[in-house]
Amino acid sequence: MTTAASRGARVGVDVLDCSELRRLVERPWFLRFSFAPEELAHAETLGGHRRLEFLTGRFAAKEAVLKVLGMGFLQGVAPREICVEHTPHGAPVVRFRGRAAQLAPPSVSVSITHKQTVVAAVAIGVPGAGGASAENGRTASTEPEEADAVSPPSINTTAPAQQSARGAQTPQTTAFLRLRVGQEEAHYGGDLVDGARILRLFGDLVTEITIRTDGDEGLLAQYSDVRFTAPVKPGDYIEARGRLVRQTRLRRVVELEAHKVLSARPGAGESAAAVLDAPQLVCSATATTVVPYRRTDTATTRNPVAEET
Repeated sequence: MTTAASRGARVGVDVLDCSELRRLVERPWFLRFSFAPEELAHAETLGGHRRLEFLTGRFAAKEAVLKVLGMGFLQGVAPREICVEHTPHGAPVVRFRGRAAQLAPPSVSVSITHKQTVVAAVAIGVPGAGGASAENGRTASTEPEEADAVSPPSINTTAPAQQSARGAQTPQTTAFLRLRVGQEEAHYGGDLVDGARILRLFGDLVTEITIRTDGDEGLLAQYSDVRFTAPVKPGDYIEARGRLVRQTRLRRVVELEAHKVLSARPGAGESAAAVLDAPQLVCSATATTVVPYRRTDTATTRNPVAEET
């Protein structure tokens, strides 16, 4: 814990108008950067206006918490490392991950209020004040990031259930792969690996997700928002993740990310390698896949395309 966070009580306040985030919350890169998976999963259960209001409130709360940590925006803590969930009674509660977990005081209280299009959030951090009830939204638990570097070579998961708009529990379907890039996959000068290799990984993740949700491999229809952000070279270990974010009668939309977690270091020796201090994003994309239409009412002929929402 830093001395800045441990000197005494700290207060952070932030005010936003929903119109400030209206366009940003439609951009996948902004959602991935700003919000934790739990927050995004809940947002997807909400209608358009309520979704915008919810995400704006969470973003304001994150900025207020950053002020409690004594940090400005983009100064070492990603907003997604500050997850603002809610208790069964609806009170907001903060959970920290990654670097934010190392800097957070033992107790953080958050309050969010809405009026028309304006959202305000207040955060108070008190060092050494652990033990307050999480039911009142007063305890900020510190959760370490997943220890991916020591997990098995391939892990397939279905994330904990998320609360749907009607109160039902809907599992969040995800898939995960880790592999080492071999020397035979270098295709360009400087031992660079082509981006198609990462997209093939993404294709495997999408296929697994549709098998889990529909019992069918599906047909990958398109990639969108493809961004290559860092080079991949032989000897690198790549972790790729996929998460189902939307589905209609025929289509499944999956958000995908690939990170480099271990990297070869040829400059330090022929077989030198290192574990990266933080996973490095090398590619992100959104994929849309199509699954076969299965008629449930054989007495009526239907047009599956017309019925898709």
